[in-house]
Amino acid sequence: MSGYFLVLFSICSFLLQAQTQPITKSTVSQKFDIVDERGRLAAARVRITDMEGTYHAPVGHTTDFPITFSQDQEAVEKDVMLADDRRFAYVDGHFEVMMNFGEPYILEIIKGYLYQQVNDTIQINHAGEAIEIALSRAINPPLEGWYSGDVHVHHINPESALLEMKAEDLNICNILISDFTKDHDLYKGVIEPISEPEHIIFLGQEYREDNLGHINLLNLTQHLIEPADVMRSHQYPLNIEVADPVRKQGGHISWAHFAAWPGLEGPLGLILGKVDAVELLCTIDPFQPPIFASEVVPELPLNSGLKLWYRLLNCGLQVPITAGTDKMGNLVTVGANRVYAKVEGPLDYAEWTHALTAGRTFVTNSPIIQFTVNGEEAGTRLNLNNGDSVKITAKVWSQLPVHHLEIVANGELIKSITLSSNEDFAELEFTFQPKGSVWLAARAYRTQTDYLRQGVGMAERRNFSKANTELNRYFGTLRPEVPFAHTSPIYLQLDGQPIYSKEDVEYFVKYLDNVLTWLKEKGSFPTDEAEQMVIEKFTEGRQTFMGLHGK
Repeated sequence: MSGYFLVLFSICSFLLQAQTQPITKSTVSQKFDIVDERGRLAAARVRITDMEGTYHAPVGHTTDFPITFSQDQEAVEKDVMLADDRRFAYVDGHFEVMMNFGEPYILEIIKGYLYQQVNDTIQINHAGEAIEIALSRAINPPLEGWYSGDVHVHHINPESALLEMKAEDLNICNILISDFTKDHDLYKGVIEPISEPEHIIFLGQEYREDNLGHINLLNLTQHLIEPADVMRSHQYPLNIEVADPVRKQGGHISWAHFAAWPGLEGPLGLILGKVDAVELLCTIDPFQPPIFASEVVPELPLNSGLKLWYRLLNCGLQVPITAGTDKMGNLVTVGANRVYAKVEGPLDYAEWTHALTAGRTFVTNSPIIQFTVNGEEAGTRLNLNNGDSVKITAKVWSQLPVHHLEIVANGELIKSITLSSNEDFAELEFTFQPKGSVWLAARAYRTQTDYLRQGVGMAERRNFSKANTELNRYFGTLRPEVPFAHTSPIYLQLDGQPIYSKEDVEYFVKYLDNVLTWLKEKGSFPTDEAEQMVIEKFTEGRQTFMGLHGK
């Protein structure tokens, strides 16, 4: 593990100085306490191996714990396995491990993106009290008011979720009830009672039809949306039909795993204003083309999930981004993909979901990114006159190496800086004079070239194909990912003119033309009236895109 990941603490020195008596037994139950920068016990993810690489589970955990998938319906979790069969245990700050006296072991401790990752050799030479391991911050970005969340988690009970959230330094966990889950009886419409002030769990819903696509419903305070326990068997009713009932509850609607699965209905829901955000970072690297419903996506090889989102913004739609893991088992760490949202005052779940809708967000799988225009943050709309200039500032902090910090305007790169592999911070600051109305955003990422040369399939399932990346050794995602962060846009309106791209409007007209053809040739409907309603709604969406030409 490279040096910039490591925190070097002298356990051996501690042990030599300890006022203890040597022991004669070959095995000892050694206690450890993990503490944060304030000296408080800190939950974390722990891995101890001997020098041959054999994993030694903490007391109360199993060395060869079973790997769970979605079909296992496993709700209780204590462990996770990442790339290269790297097993970790979740601990609440205190743990014990049976260790052979006098033998060296490798200790790894991980706690989210901000804390220094521990990787050190330890050896027990004296019997004594618990060894205290003090965590420190690796990066210190200004995150006051910014709270992290995973908007898309399945198959885990609130008790397990709370431990894992605390260990992963995550503030919000949205456990989504769906037609394939068995936790419908847990729905309360309120924050889970087990939640803590800075670690909040809420049970929402994923509403699905595989061809139309999936949507995440957060902050459902009154009832689940029916049908809740069975997937619709037809392309009816449409996802957009639930928008008004969800919003009456104060709910938030995001398009699930948009980069991988825009579905037939994704652009329709966005052009008609029935979806609040897209889950850009989830289940696939956003630089990759969609892998579901791809037959209706025009020019698929040229349009990654990231490019599809850019195209929507270029049509003048104001579409924020969120992130989630779609966690369905213990190969994925909760919050491995997460969204940070800006909240005024103390953390409040409803206000956090409102911040998602307002676009005060950035998404990440490890880097922390900050972006302002004239001092204003993501989600802001600024009115400018012809000739006005703005000051753009972007910063990135990251333990795992990123190669690029970039600013995009209407999807085109306008400024960038390259980082070396040993840099964990970079900053861009410049003046920009727009020639027309434009959206701006910042992104940071590691290039994929080195992994692609190794034959890593960036759209493959990590656990099936062994298409692993360095990030996958420390954080579990469904598919191989490289470090990536992106902000929601800031919108500049020049002389009252809308953001508009004729090419991108026509792209989505073609998209919906393809959908209409698919529905007429392959669609399934319970009645002729249902089919007609769906066709009319997609035709309305097509006409609404066409209407953007006249604005």
